[in-house]
Amino acid sequence: MDKQGKILGIPFDFRKPTYARMKQRMWNPDDERIMTPRTSGIGWTVNLYQLRKRSPLAFYALLAVFFGGIALQAWRFFKAEPD
Repeated sequence: MDKQGKILGIPFDFRKPTYARMKQRMWNPDDERIMTPRTSGIGWTVNLYQLRKRSPLAFYALLAVFFGGIALQAWRFFKAEPD
């Protein structure tokens, strides 16, 4: 079985992820696509550079959701009472 390719038009890549490939797919000014194949696994990921370039509001909303989720988890962790 191939470690990368497409099945029914859906990309997959089962190679070990690398920093270079992650950067190429998640922050690539040279690739015009917003949705690029995932660094590892099945499906697509977001080219954040193109999202920021084309739709700054969506980019900053995505960042707010991401960091808001982290803050919520930290708040829940520190608020929890010890057993």
